[in-house]
Amino acid sequence: MDYIQVSLAEAIPEQARDYASARIGSLDRYAPDRVDFAWVNLTSDKSVIHAHARLDLKWVEVQAYAEGHTVTEVIDLVRERMRRQLVSMHGVPAHN
Repeated sequence: MDYIQVSLAEAIPEQARDYASARIGSLDRYAPDRVDFAWVNLTSDKSVIHAHARLDLKWVEVQAYAEGHTVTEVIDLVRERMRRQLVSMHGVPAHN
């Protein structure tokens, strides 16, 4: 993956940046084509954390959204939703 941009709201701890980069960055192996850019935005609203992620492939954009109570939970949820989309794009059975 060429580039991952991670945006954090003020209430999100800085170490979430590395976790998001690692987890979302590992999705490129499931993509049917090269991932040119990845973007992750983490925000919070009271006790709920929101994650919105986007991957730009050569010919398509893949997006996912998740919410939960911990940073790792929402990053893992959004990663799994994106992974399923990527796998279904080229007909390979879903696996980890």
